Amino acid sequence: MLTNLHGLWALLGIPAVVLIHFLQRRAKVQVVSTLFLLRQTQRESTSGRRFDRLVNSVPLWLQIFAVLLTTWLLVQPRYVKAKSTQRIAIVLDSSASMRVFKDKLPETLQREIPRLQGNAANIEVWLMESDPSKAKIYQGKSMEELLAALTSWQPSSGATEPGNTLRVARSLVGAEGAISYITDTPLSGVAPYNSSTISIGEPTDNCGFTGVSFETSGTDLVWKAIVRNYSDEEQTRTWKLETAKGSSNTRSVTLKAGSLTTLQGAFPAGEERCRVSLNGDAFDLDDSLPLVRPAPKPLLIQSTLPKETVLLSDRMIASFPNLKTVANGTQADLIITSTETTPKDHHLMVFPQDKASSRPYLTGNIVATKHPLTDGLNWQALLVRNSISIPHDQADEVLLWQGNRALIYLRTHEITGRKALIFNFDIRRSNGMKQPSVAVLMLRFCEQLRQEKIAPETRITETSEPLDLTRRTGKDTPPLVKNIYDLNGEILETKSLDSRASGLTAPETPGFFTLSQGDEVLLTSATYFADTREADFSQCASDEVPATALATAVDRHTRDDHLWRVWACLILLAVLAAWYFTKSGTQVTTTTSDSQTT
Repeated sequence: MLTNLHGLWALLGIPAVVLIHFLQRRAKVQVVSTLFLLRQTQRESTSGRRFDRLVNSVPLWLQIFAVLLTTWLLVQPRYVKAKSTQRIAIVLDSSASMRVFKDKLPETLQREIPRLQGNAANIEVWLMESDPSKAKIYQGKSMEELLAALTSWQPSSGATEPGNTLRVARSLVGAEGAISYITDTPLSGVAPYNSSTISIGEPTDNCGFTGVSFETSGTDLVWKAIVRNYSDEEQTRTWKLETAKGSSNTRSVTLKAGSLTTLQGAFPAGEERCRVSLNGDAFDLDDSLPLVRPAPKPLLIQSTLPKETVLLSDRMIASFPNLKTVANGTQADLIITSTETTPKDHHLMVFPQDKASSRPYLTGNIVATKHPLTDGLNWQALLVRNSISIPHDQADEVLLWQGNRALIYLRTHEITGRKALIFNFDIRRSNGMKQPSVAVLMLRFCEQLRQEKIAPETRITETSEPLDLTRRTGKDTPPLVKNIYDLNGEILETKSLDSRASGLTAPETPGFFTLSQGDEVLLTSATYFADTREADFSQCASDEVPATALATAVDRHTRDDHLWRVWACLILLAVLAAWYFTKSGTQVTTTTSDSQTT
């Protein structure tokens, strides 16, 4: 910038030179005796310096030439190196809300990349997503190929902090490379790693589904879907229920600004899946709500408690979710017993009984061990009699102590991995059945066993939701297979996964899918979009924050003018020549002895 100003001031010397040449000098009077000197005389002012016509002369053009050369030197011209390459990283916001403004990206990139290229002759571009778990979209040197790769990009992530990806981008392009982060919502601060920021969003009206629940009404399964209006104005939408056999009549719903409403209906009889759809708007991910009939995997239990204690197991079955009784003990996952203590073939919940009716209460402080089963529970109101005790082993995990007695402990079979939750006191002769902490501990143990069970289940998931799937992970076990279906049950995509792979997630877009291992379907699910942060476009806006320019990039991609010494010498010669011609061109007024002529 400074050199450009110097060049501008130097160019102002041309008008100054021309202005000077408009001024004429007073002629000198010289008396001579002949008129032969009048042959080459030129008209000059006799009245002194004043504005007159411009006289075309050699000094004028030499002086203008000197000014032009001086301007050229002060501008400090640089020439692009033929093999110079500028590395550019474009990081695109991976959040789902960018889908609405994807059409603006080609124009933005066609404007931004040449700006970032600067003086370089070539470019190398990385096109990346802000979600570090995503693969890069494009890497290469062709603008046409970059735009072609962009057409298949479908952002679907939640809100993502771009800092990690910008750090990776900086490592790719180096200190002299350029980074640009393109998003739909202006950042609250400056982007890190000397990155420029371009926001291409704008406030957009949107209505969509935010949640779903189910309840049973008689023999019918009723779904309830929550719809939200994110805009500041009242919105009217139409909706319908779709199945593989057809769709219901279209209905209308009106939502006030920023309000919520609930749609509900009976799950179609005889159908495995259905879908509730809103008429489309700019953001399509939350306009579709796929549904399947929820069917959690049950925990099969059998109670062998005597009649006087059977009330305990009856209460568990009545109040704990997803428990199912079986008559055959070989089918049971959990056996509630008062006699067994070794969990070899089944999980156990043990409640020993003491025939003695009157024993003193235990004394001493009650201390709970830090454990997921006892976390946050209060045991200080528990009263336990000094009944018979089942000795615990060193390998057992004691969950609750009173004094030096283990009141509750967890035993795990070293071969089968089955577990036994042992209450080391007679619960009938205590106040344990009235204590919330005892009920919560039992519920947590049942839920832990149910989650660890390998069995089919059907449930609703959110897009990109992490999946905690219990499956076989042995060396020779078959791989997991993910199948994505349409509403008619036809497979759209099949993907094979390592059975020991971690980080399983639901699909990124709403739809239906299954996860199976071998011939067994472990999970059947419908996934829907429910990220309210990405569905709200009220904060979207357009903005540009450029990065700090790096002078080292200019030095790398261009070279200076190696002829500057020649131009300096020419300036000096032009000045000397102009001075010479000025002196030699001085004119005089001649006068004879009889008359005077100017």
